[in-house]
Order: sequence, then C-alpha cells, then structure tokens
Amino acid sequence: MARLIINSPDGKRGILELKKSVVTIGRGSANDLVLNDNSVSRFHAVIKLLENDVITIADRGSTNGVLINGERIPADTALNDGDAIKIGVYGLKFERFNDSALIVKKAEIPSTLNHVLRGELQLSLRSEAVAANTSPSAMLQSIRKLERENYLLTVLYDAGKALNSKLSIDDIATQVMELSFRIEGVERGFMMLFNKKGEVWRETEVKYRDAPAAGAVDQPRIIFSQTILERIKKEPQPILITDASEDERFSESESLKISGLRSAMCAPLVGSQRLFGILYVDNMQRKAAFTQEELNVFSLVATQAANAIDNAAAHEQLAESAVQRSALERFLSPDVVEMIAADPTGVKLGGINQKVSVMFADIRGFTSLSERMAPEKIVEVLNEYFTRVTDVIFDNGGTLDKYIGDAVMAVFGAPISKGNDAVNAVKVAVEIQRLLVEMNRDASARGWPELKVGIGINTGIVTAGNIGSPRRIDYTVIGDAVNTASRLMSNAGPGQIIISKMTAEELSGKFAISALPPLKVKGKAEPLDAYSVEWKRQHSAVST
Repeated sequence: MARLIINSPDGKRGILELKKSVVTIGRGSANDLVLNDNSVSRFHAVIKLLENDVITIADRGSTNGVLINGERIPADTALNDGDAIKIGVYGLKFERFNDSALIVKKAEIPSTLNHVLRGELQLSLRSEAVAANTSPSAMLQSIRKLERENYLLTVLYDAGKALNSKLSIDDIATQVMELSFRIEGVERGFMMLFNKKGEVWRETEVKYRDAPAAGAVDQPRIIFSQTILERIKKEPQPILITDASEDERFSESESLKISGLRSAMCAPLVGSQRLFGILYVDNMQRKAAFTQEELNVFSLVATQAANAIDNAAAHEQLAESAVQRSALERFLSPDVVEMIAADPTGVKLGGINQKVSVMFADIRGFTSLSERMAPEKIVEVLNEYFTRVTDVIFDNGGTLDKYIGDAVMAVFGAPISKGNDAVNAVKVAVEIQRLLVEMNRDASARGWPELKVGIGINTGIVTAGNIGSPRRIDYTVIGDAVNTASRLMSNAGPGQIIISKMTAEELSGKFAISALPPLKVKGKAEPLDAYSVEWKRQHSAVST
C-alpha cells in the first residue's frame, strides 16, 4: 500500500491512501486531493498506479510545477518511499506501508465522574478528620455531605454531556427528565414550550420516575398553574414550592389547590434570545420534598436544557439556510451567492432585461462514444467533466444556467454583472479547452475516451428572471441572444471557440481572435459575423 502525508501551511496534517489507478491533485473540487490555495493550479498534477507496483507523479501544466526533493520534475517521475513532494504551499510525503502490521484497539471510556471526585476526596477528608480528632459521627456526616455533593456534580456533568448532542425537542425533553429523576424526590415532570410570541406552543408528554402499573388508579393530572406561568414570564427565576397549600406566593392559584400539590420545582428555559419555556417537576406525596440545594441543581439542568434547545433551534435555522444556500450554489458563483445572502433585496430576480454574455459548450461526438461505453462509465466521465467545468464557470463569476445532455449553458452578467462579462465568458471557454487537453492526457489510463468540445458565445440583451410554473420555477435567461449563442456552438468544431461580433467588440484586444466567413445559421435571415478565439496561441489570457 502507498499513501501521501499532507502538510498544510497552517500546520494541519492529513493522509490520503492511494488506491485508484489515477489520483488527481489540484485546487478544483473535482480532484481526488483538493488543495485549496491559489498557489495550486485548478488541475495541478496526477499520480498513476502502474503495473509492478510502480507509482508515478506528473505535472499537468501547472503554474508553479511539482517539486520532488526540491527539484522541479520535467515529466512523469517514479515516486520512491520517503520522497518529499512540493505542490504550491503544500508539502506532501510519499510513503509505502504494510497495513497487516497495524494493530487497532478500542478506546476505553472512563466513568462519568473523575475518580478523584468519587473517592480520593473522601479519603482525604477522612484523614483530615482523624488528624483533627473529630468525632466519628461528625466525620461520617462530613463524608456523607461530600458524597452528596459528588452525586450532584455527577448529575451536572452528565447533563452537559448528554444534552450537548441532542438536536430535537423530543430527545432533549426525554433526556432532561431522565436527568431530573436522578434528583431525589422528583416523581414526575414535563416541559412546556413557548413560541416567539410567548404563547404556549407545546407541552411534552408527562414522564414518571415509576410508571403507574396497569390497572392502577390514575395519577392526578398536572393542572399547571397560570400563577406560576405568569410569575416565570415576568421574573425568569427558578421557583421552589414546598407546600402549595401553605405557600403565600400562590394562595390565589385555584389550579394548585385542585391538584393537591405538596412539593414542586419549576425553572425557566432561557435561551440566548428569548424564553423558550419552562421545566417542571413535582412530588404529590411528600411535603418539602426538595431543598434549596436540589433546586440549584435542577435550575442548572434547566439551563443546560435551554442551551440544548437554543442549539437545536440554531441548527434548524442553519439547516434551512444551508438548503437555500446550497440551491443557490448549484447555479451561481460563490461570490454572487455571498452577495445575495448578505442582501437578498439587492438582487431583482423577476423578468428584467439586461445585457449578458451567454456560453454554450457541447461535447462533440459524445452520443456515438456513449454507445460503446457502460452507463456507469458515462456517468463517471460526465460527472467529473461537469464538476471541473462548473468550477471554472464559478471561479470567473458566471452563473450555471443548466446542463443539457452533455452540453453546458452558462450566463455572465445575470443576476449580477461583474463589469467584464464578455471577457469572463471567453476566459472560461479558453480554460475549458485547456482543461480538456490535460484531462485527455490521462484518458487512456482511466479507460475514458478523449473529449473534444465546441463552444459558442454571444453577447446581447436578454430577459432574466424566474421562468416556469408555481410548482417549478427556474432562474434563467431567454431571448434571441441566447438562441444565437446556441447556433454559434452548433457551428463550432471540436476544440473550437466561436464568438459573435458583439462579444468580440467587448474584449478590448485581450484575446487573439480571427474572423470567420459569415455563418448562415437557423432562424437568421442574414449570415452572422463570427470570430474564432485562437486559444492555443494565447497562454497569458488564462490564469490557472
């Protein structure tokens, strides 16, 4: 077996086991090893696993090259155990290893509370008591007090640990009640939750320490006191009720009198932004079942519960935002998504006319190629091709409009113009053609066909907005400028980029282009003036 030990500039380390016949390395997200830094080219290098256990690495036209042991490699180079590889700012070490020599052991998780809290402190206290000639009864009393403190500390520790990972209200409520039952005297309890308006939104199921036996007399129902509810809303502090019939604070509470309540504790669930609700437990039989010490622990459990609810609410909100953001990121470049997320009202997505550059790129002869390939291989090839092309589009401020079979449609200038949309469109077209040159160099090793793409670009006024029905809406552009770009793509041969006169006029001489004979295209009465981008002669136009 072989692997790469990866060292990033910030000191982080990682391991990539080399198992595939071809492993790609670069900044683009389609690579097997993604090194996210501008010093790394989008498609920087490949590692090949050949016969006889030979492993090679090759540069793929990167700007900064590939260095092995400090020397830049000119071509495919065999890797030896211990070779130091430099790709941009990343250091990689090549290693061969024998996994049969590895021994895996499971970690042993210690008990909930540190043994010092459970035992050693008690022993220490006992010796101190003896040294001070304390009476045995006083010493025993001190030890029992410490044992109780340790027990309460255990409850608090477990509360933080148990609630930290809970992300649903039901899970939190169940866990909170299990923790509450560890407090002596608690017989039953529940949680009441409020909405953002402060109204009762939900009451969780009442939980019992010991569930009533089948056929037993029904437990008295919890008739929650409106007096307690209003008091906690007004003053979000924990409340200890030692005997409802004698507690002057609740002398006017009819529900407490009806319930026959003897002892209860109630604590607010206070989040970072608002009061989420209350946590309530009681004992129907014992007067003064709870002490101030137990109320303190109970209120801290409630605090942990509130934090868990706060985290769950934040997680839910983040999840919703992530879904919305993910939908945008499928079609828009990251910087455009960032602008929309920061100020959604700043982008008008409703049927407006604006000037854009539209690019179509189509794989030539892919239909006939796919007839000779297994379906899963077709999907594999297209997924990698589309991923790399999409990265190029997004990196240059474009919007991915759609995939059409093996073709890609991208728009530059909508929903937000970058000010140099035509230049960006042509730059993307050139990068795609160069990307395919590099991909094709490893095609045979991967059992893939060589891909050739024809690209057409046009610039003009389109209508951009939400198109579709109430059940399915897509953001897209429509108009004659779009159709013209598609016609130019249809006339482009393998490896060719054809642009319209309007696009050529916006390039300001930044690309080498040559005039083509006027093109007669479908839907146009007059031939179109068109130009070919001589991308093979202009390396400086594209940065990797």
